[in-house]
Amino acid sequence: MPRIYYTANNYTNPFDHINTNGENFIRCRKLDLYRSIITVGSPTFVSWRAIRQNGLFRTISTAIIQKALMVQTNIQSNQNGMYLHPIFNGYVSDQKRIVSYNLGMAFAKIYAERLLNIPNLTHLETLKKINAVTFVKQSGKSKEPDLVGMTSNGNWHVFEAKGMSSNKLSSEIIVAKNQANQIATIHGQAPTTLSACATYFGSNRIVSLIEDPESGEEKNIEVKKDKFYEGYYNSFFAFRELMDRKSKKEQFENIDFQSFDIRTNQLNITIGLETEVYELLQEKNYSLIDEFYASKRNTNEIVEVFDRENISIGQDGFIVKYLNY
Repeated sequence: MPRIYYTANNYTNPFDHINTNGENFIRCRKLDLYRSIITVGSPTFVSWRAIRQNGLFRTISTAIIQKALMVQTNIQSNQNGMYLHPIFNGYVSDQKRIVSYNLGMAFAKIYAERLLNIPNLTHLETLKKINAVTFVKQSGKSKEPDLVGMTSNGNWHVFEAKGMSSNKLSSEIIVAKNQANQIATIHGQAPTTLSACATYFGSNRIVSLIEDPESGEEKNIEVKKDKFYEGYYNSFFAFRELMDRKSKKEQFENIDFQSFDIRTNQLNITIGLETEVYELLQEKNYSLIDEFYASKRNTNEIVEVFDRENISIGQDGFIVKYLNY
């Protein structure tokens, strides 16, 4: 299975096991990256203008296809590793920036799952658009971090992601740390970790630098937990509305899930959501979603089981597989 490489520093107990003595790696397939970029959220394609013109769900579903195609077009992989496709070099600077930004968040979400066991890392802007978050204190003008997520025990975590096609990891990680450490509290709790993640997309491999800086304690966020879950899982229900039909029922290795197919000239994948989570969301029984997370194997264990299968299963209940697999 392809590898992506990382160095991690400055994590404290109980996460000090994440710290590396030099470079380490995790295994990651394009399927995992599809699932990551689809679920992490992004303001790139979900603008207020697009929402006003097309509605929230249609805007989200269109963005999902665009982001999945971004992975398909720009990332290559083989058994040895994952790397940037040469097509990227022909882009104008704005297009390079957009691709790097979105891929940077996708890889940050992979690390959040594998290293910190965060199943639902998502973009703050996505949550703002459905009134799920409120910044209580705005004492400074510094930028807030990109991403926030919650583990099954109710602890909140922050991530700031940077993606780049030139190796500026040393300088970009400083910028990322200065954004990640702006959050003092989330829903009255200090974030358990404040991760800065800078990822370099090279022509022969992908490598990241990940650090947990001390808090700058500048901004406080209030989160509506039901809205948080609603926002995180909107991508699946957006597809249902776009297609104007019910999802189909499937099963894989005793896992029941609801699914939709994405068919384009370049991409043919199925996006699914485990039936247990799907039903909890339909019933608005958000309090039991934490229990679902806790009952699941962590993502590393899931990868070990299904590493030779053409399917990617997350601790959040999302599933991505190649069509007709």
